[in-house]
Amino acid sequence: MILSQAVGNLIAFGFYAILLVVLAGQAFTWNENRTRFYLAGRSLGLRSSLSTFCATWMSAASLVGYTLWFYRDGYVAFTGSVNGWMLGLLALPFAVTRLRKSRALSLPEWLATEYGDPRLRTIGASALLLAYTFYIVTQFQAFGGIVSHMLDIPSWVASLLVYLFVLYTTFGGLASVASSDEMNLALILVGVTVPAAYMLWRLGTPRELHHAFAALGPVLMRPFGSESPAFIFPMMLAWGLGVAANPQYAIRIMSAGSRRTAYLMLILTPLIVGWIYVCLTLTGMGGRVLLPSLTGPGDDAAFSTLITAILPPLPAMLLLVAVLAAAVSTANSQLLLAACSWCYDLPFRNRTLHRGDFGSEELFLVRNRVAIGAIASLCLCISQFPLPGILSLGRYSWTVVALCFFLPMYLPERYRRRRLFMAVLVALAMHHTLLFLLPFPAEITMLPSLLLELAVLLAGPDRPQG
Repeated sequence: MILSQAVGNLIAFGFYAILLVVLAGQAFTWNENRTRFYLAGRSLGLRSSLSTFCATWMSAASLVGYTLWFYRDGYVAFTGSVNGWMLGLLALPFAVTRLRKSRALSLPEWLATEYGDPRLRTIGASALLLAYTFYIVTQFQAFGGIVSHMLDIPSWVASLLVYLFVLYTTFGGLASVASSDEMNLALILVGVTVPAAYMLWRLGTPRELHHAFAALGPVLMRPFGSESPAFIFPMMLAWGLGVAANPQYAIRIMSAGSRRTAYLMLILTPLIVGWIYVCLTLTGMGGRVLLPSLTGPGDDAAFSTLITAILPPLPAMLLLVAVLAAAVSTANSQLLLAACSWCYDLPFRNRTLHRGDFGSEELFLVRNRVAIGAIASLCLCISQFPLPGILSLGRYSWTVVALCFFLPMYLPERYRRRRLFMAVLVALAMHHTLLFLLPFPAEITMLPSLLLELAVLLAGPDRPQG
């Protein structure tokens, strides 16, 4: 890499850091309580709600993983991932009323209250801790590997940058996260739009680019690629169920200032997220035309090689900053939920700190910030070890979330009295047993586990009154 490009990237990081400190710092408040910390006081407006929802959606794993998948395999990437994600988004409006009429501060608490079983809060919080720890690790890995390659610095130093940004924004709670996400979403939009526009400027209209891509091989144009529909459809469904049941999206619904704001957020999200995927598709497509073969020891290194080979310095820098913004916006959201699970939902934590007592609230929030630091540090350490690919860890995390929360969130209310704890426990046990014993990905083993959960739930007796 030439020196001027490295200096430009460092300057971009510096500007990002300054803006992040200013925007996130404005959301810090001295008179804070757990409702403000976890849900921003249930008062987020449409701009903040929409920004934090979309920015949280677009993780570094999404930007890196989807672009590389499309580059390598063509339209099967769109079929297997984007279609599934959008399918899950269609389900979320049906959960708005049930989520917003509850005064719960977390989805595990909502689950226990809705079904009258405190054990559900424990199992839900434990699942979130496990799933989100692995997913935060992917954000550190994705960005760390890319920046390590582009700036020729150790990967742990690059991961440390994300770690510090994530810690700072998360310490201020959801209000701080939402404030920084307004900037993060703007950077993501610019960072994916400029490379896509460059591809069209260099290779012609979308139609001409499409024809050039098709000439590289017919398998790239097939909606299922070289895979069987029996493999791609379960993957698509698993991603969809994960989106529909993901607590980070449920929290955005619960934190919106009104029900109308929550619905408008869900209506407008496909326009923004859809544009981002279109731009990533054009970049992946153009990348394959310009660089037909690509090698790298991992997804992060391969992505770095791709963007430095096909893009001039400015578009490459903007895309790099977009990956940073995506990593921060997803990791801080999930880190906040993981800390909530540890400090607020798990039963062995001190639940005697009552809401409304300022001294107790201060102590409670201090414990949350300590937990945020501890969980983030653990994720940073884990990210330095060899692990499965970015998409593999993402799929595992989302399948665990789907098994815990999808059926409780969307089954008709008449099933609310059924015994759910045993159904979820059996499904999680089956999912992990199949995952470790059989050579199948997480989305394949999740579907029979979800069907078993549904069968146990419907066959089980009603929980007793009172």
